[in-house]
Amino acid sequence: MVEKLLLNLTRAMKAGTPSERKIAKYLIEHLDELPFETAQTLAAKLGLSPMTVGRFLRSLGYRQFSDIRADLRHAEQTAGPDRPTIGESGERQSNPFSQLLSQQIQAIQTAFDMTAQPMWRLAMAEIASAADVFLATSPEGLGATRQFHGRLLECRGHVHYLGSDSAAYVALWDFEPAQTLLVIMDCGGSLSPLQHLSATARKGGYRTLLITTRFYEWGPESADICLALPQAQNGGQGLLQLVSLMEFTLCSLVAEADETRKTRMKNLSGLKRSLGI
Repeated sequence: MVEKLLLNLTRAMKAGTPSERKIAKYLIEHLDELPFETAQTLAAKLGLSPMTVGRFLRSLGYRQFSDIRADLRHAEQTAGPDRPTIGESGERQSNPFSQLLSQQIQAIQTAFDMTAQPMWRLAMAEIASAADVFLATSPEGLGATRQFHGRLLECRGHVHYLGSDSAAYVALWDFEPAQTLLVIMDCGGSLSPLQHLSATARKGGYRTLLITTRFYEWGPESADICLALPQAQNGGQGLLQLVSLMEFTLCSLVAEADETRKTRMKNLSGLKRSLGI
């Protein structure tokens, strides 16, 4: 539930109203303080009405602020007592739950900072305007990229999933290079298959967008556009950073959608509700 809360907050930070972005930013930056907050105290700190805070909480799927506190307490109990430990060096160490929250918040903030860069706007324009978009990833990113593929199909048509099977890469060559964008999600693992795919696609005239935390292992000429997230010091945030960036990508595409795509999203949302998805 904590992961779902964080993802919902990232969407609100990118595509919400000014008040929603203000609340979402505060919640992400002060997640460890939420067990001590109420809707009234939060509203007072942000200069908003308790009613505005309440509406935002309901948009996240919570009836009241105490429901968030209950989720956080449950996550804390699952991870262990919220009590710092003393390491061999005598330094105070956070418990695993606090460390996880810190990593999640840092990863989301890193992805959010990326959205202010000119390269981000160029990447979003490419995804929105290409006639066909192909997604390729390493085995480590199969689950995240499959979900991104399904969500991206709600925003636009002609999105194709290549996965990590080199045999599936053949499908790319049946499409017009000048109108096709290849998006490469580097989620760790062996670089060789994706590097060969990118190099071959570029030789064939296809536009390429690389999303990675390992830019220097690719080289500056590996793709036409590169969204390079900084490598986490402990190496454990790469996938979370990429997932956060995917969420911001979807929010950007939704916010910039024309009437045709808005109608598409509305129809697909209705279909999902009717199917109970």
